[in-house]
Amino acid sequence: MHNIKSNFKRFFGLCKTFLRDEVDVRGNVQFYPKSPVMNDLEVIALSCTMEALGIDSENLLWSKIKKDYSDMFPQLICRTRFNRRRRRLQTHIVKVQQKVSSLLENESDAMVVDSVPIPIVRLARERTYRAFKRNNETAPSKGYSAVNKGWFIGYKLHVIIYDNGVVQQSAVTKANVHDINFLKEIENIPSNKLLLGDRAYRSNPLVRPFREIQHQNEGPFSSKPKDYKKHPKKYKTKGKWLKHSLPKCAINST
Repeated sequence: MHNIKSNFKRFFGLCKTFLRDEVDVRGNVQFYPKSPVMNDLEVIALSCTMEALGIDSENLLWSKIKKDYSDMFPQLICRTRFNRRRRRLQTHIVKVQQKVSSLLENESDAMVVDSVPIPIVRLARERTYRAFKRNNETAPSKGYSAVNKGWFIGYKLHVIIYDNGVVQQSAVTKANVHDINFLKEIENIPSNKLLLGDRAYRSNPLVRPFREIQHQNEGPFSSKPKDYKKHPKKYKTKGKWLKHSLPKCAINST
């Protein structure tokens, strides 16, 4: 939370650069008969700051701003107006986020792929639960979690993320979908990037097509082959960091 000031200033400068051809002299994207006290660029920058810092509680953010950053936001609007304008400016918010993501993508040389279970029903109710069963294509299923070493009923969150923290893409599948099958279906992966994953994402039939599109799929086999190579030490911390970040992604996705 102590990075709100520096992150907001950085995002505000990026918004002015990326949207300079779409805003008026007052910093508004839309026309207002009466100019608002907080312009559109500030709303967009504050929205990007919230998501970048992982703040999902606007009530907490507003109380923190009023307590510690009141001099920086002397004309902070109410949360109702902020949400209303944020929805109207969603296309511009996404545009700024995509441009920032593309800038950070060039600074990354590796990606990490992993999954986390999203249980929604207890195993004791396996035969009696009815939640999410209306559509068979989206109904939950039973799968095994290697992390928890047990079975669960629900879904899986799969994430491909750059080593600098930018999410490349993500998807939610049924719990019985194997990690390898998810990796086979993904598209639009940047070339010439090192892809790090655990044993669940590594197999000889999968490595060959990735090499054809200039990907280097790195992950240990179940048993060490002749060409086995250890990961560089700098990548070991990336896997541990992702393991701690994925449960938060799963909570936010639900």
